This record gives sequence, structure tokens and C-alpha cells, in this order.
Amino acid sequence: MAIKFLCNGMLGKLCKYLRMCGIDTAYSNEGVKAYLEARREGRIFLTRNSKLEGKEGVFFLQTEETSLQIKTVIRHFSLKDRLNFFSRCLRCNEPLEAITKEEIKGIIPYYTYQNFAEFVRCPRCQRIYWRGSHYEKMLQELKGLLELND
Repeated sequence: MAIKFLCNGMLGKLCKYLRMCGIDTAYSNEGVKAYLEARREGRIFLTRNSKLEGKEGVFFLQTEETSLQIKTVIRHFSLKDRLNFFSRCLRCNEPLEAITKEEIKGIIPYYTYQNFAEFVRCPRCQRIYWRGSHYEKMLQELKGLLELND
């Protein structure tokens, strides 16, 4: 069974990093409503709100430092072998789907169309991703953060 998370409003950066790792992570800044939403959806609620510490389904993060937060979550929930980098939409958390170049001709910049072969798209928000120069930088940053060796 896949582990799913919901980050509260204090953990926006952590949410983005978990999505970059391919981990199903929702986000809400709705306070207690977010906790209830996590419970309804079978998600583990990630928070820094000490008032929720110890509640069922809550994982409390003590540190404000995003790099330590992500290491803590990955380690605590044994996710290291489940990472699937850049397989989820960073905006809306949906799993990305492979698409052909022909499907996006005229939608993406000409240079990008000419110089890249593989593209993926979010089925919900239609955002298109490709492995440009930013991809390697982000991947190396993630691997460094998680202390992963190639």
C-alpha cells in the first residue's frame, strides 16, 4: 500500500520536494480542516503545529529546515526505495503521463520542441515537463539533500 501525505500550510517547500521525489503529497493551508481532509483521504498529516502532535495520523516535524524535514520523512517512513523522481506534477500532485512531441507541437517553445525528445504532461492541469538543464540541477540537489549516491 502506498503511503500518502498531506502537508499543512507550514510545509509548502517540503510538499514540493516530496512531489519531486514522486511521493503522493497533497497540500492545504486550511488549518484543522486540513487534518480532517487527511484523515478522510487516508493520508498522513505532516505538520509543525505542536497542538496536533500525538494525534492519530499526524507526523510532527520539529525542524524548520526543509532539508532535515525531507530526510526525516524519507527515513521515518522507509521511502528511499520508493522514490520515483519527477513522476508527479509539482503543481497539482497528479502522476505525469508520457506524451509524444507531435501532441505538443506549437504549445511549447520552438527551441524546446527542437532540442528535447521526451515529454510528460499532467492530466489534470495540462502542465508539460521535459528534462531541460534545470532537470539535472534539481535531480542533483535532491540526491544531495537525501544523501543518495549514484
